Amino acid sequence: MTAYLDAQGYRQTKTKLANLQRRQAEIENRTDLTAAHREQVLCSCHAMIQQYLREIKVYEALQQDAGRRT
Repeated sequence: MTAYLDAQGYRQTKTKLANLQRRQAEIENRTDLTAAHREQVLCSCHAMIQQYLREIKVYEALQQDAGRRT
């Protein structure tokens, strides 16, 4: 079963997403990493960003749906 975000989790996830996107941009500009290491780290960042975006999208859809019912 999937646990859905509550309002606090939504805000936290939005913050984590912004921080991770900022971190991803920093990693892309680093020159001290090997190409393979940088690619591995960026792949991990991309996967987490996609997860955060899915969670945010579900929360927003549920909120929109709840708004229609009231």
